[in-house]
Amino acid sequence: MSKEEVEYAYNLKTDFGEVARIAKEKGEIGLKNVKLEIGNPIKAMLAEKSLNLEEALEDAKEPAIEIKYDGMRTLVQKDKDKIWLFTRRLENVTKQFPDLVELCRKNILSEKAILEGETLGIKNGKPIPFQELSKRIHRKYNIEKIAKEIPIQINFFDCLLVDKEQLLNESFSIRRKKLEKIMKEVEGKFQLAEQIRTKNLKEVEKFYNKALKSGEEGVMVKNLLAPYQPGKRVGYMYKVKPEEETLDLVITGAEWGQGRRANWLASFILSIRDEETGELLEIGKMGTGMTDEIFREMTERLKPLIIRKEENTVYIKPKIVVETGYQEIQKSPNYKSGFALRFPKLIRRREDKGIEEADSLQRIKRLYKKQ
Repeated sequence: MSKEEVEYAYNLKTDFGEVARIAKEKGEIGLKNVKLEIGNPIKAMLAEKSLNLEEALEDAKEPAIEIKYDGMRTLVQKDKDKIWLFTRRLENVTKQFPDLVELCRKNILSEKAILEGETLGIKNGKPIPFQELSKRIHRKYNIEKIAKEIPIQINFFDCLLVDKEQLLNESFSIRRKKLEKIMKEVEGKFQLAEQIRTKNLKEVEKFYNKALKSGEEGVMVKNLLAPYQPGKRVGYMYKVKPEEETLDLVITGAEWGQGRRANWLASFILSIRDEETGELLEIGKMGTGMTDEIFREMTERLKPLIIRKEENTVYIKPKIVVETGYQEIQKSPNYKSGFALRFPKLIRRREDKGIEEADSLQRIKRLYKKQ
């Protein structure tokens, strides 16, 4: 059995023990026949980053353009009156979102379904930053109270299962039609992701600017002919945002500060992912773009993850992903990646991302060549 077959089965089962059992009992055929299962999360399909709209439209071939929402990517699963909600990091957040559960129960018209959408926090009719919504994701008590303080809206963009029909191998165009049929929209609360279908760059630019004006991140450009590939970044969809080029990097170490920051971790070792080996490779250190409050919060988050110490440096279990800005990518023999970031700075913590979604060495090489 191949690595690809094992990986495909894991992306649907998200349980290595279960995958090993299937491989042992049923072999290669068993792995190939793994199906979606309601009540169990799957790995989400991932998007490529595009430098501009023109490039994204060309790469997508047969494009559909949707608003890119800055929220919690949400896998909604329904079996009659039973609802499950999972994040892209496979967390079960059903209890934290009773309002969303009720909306799904009333407005998904099929008996069984697996849908994907983006859940936003909304205040005064406008989306709030993901960091605010994350207060609900991690809340264990007073859930009804915070649900009133931070109301939500969900925008659905994909459909993976309807009743007994699995749709992973169907084109995005067919999946979207299925989604439209089984949803009853509630304006401002429970709706389809806004979408246009065109290759006309001027029309796409107008849609893009409309998304930004309404407070969203940008747009997604998707290939209408593509199937759904769980856990993969395979060029079936592209994200375009206006902000400066950033990287999603993993914190793998840190150094203690000095002076008034002596009790805080104040310089963070950043790593990228080698797609071929899965190894995390260092690419620089970051100590700017942070207030004292952020240094304090980061120290609290990272201290439980320390796995070893060397003098003033600690090495961290890789779990925290941070979006990082930088001035330039340089060749460097000082880091295992072979590259270094000039003036890296913290943009935000990406609590919605796992380390398997960090940027890759392959992407660094592409960006370096384009500079």
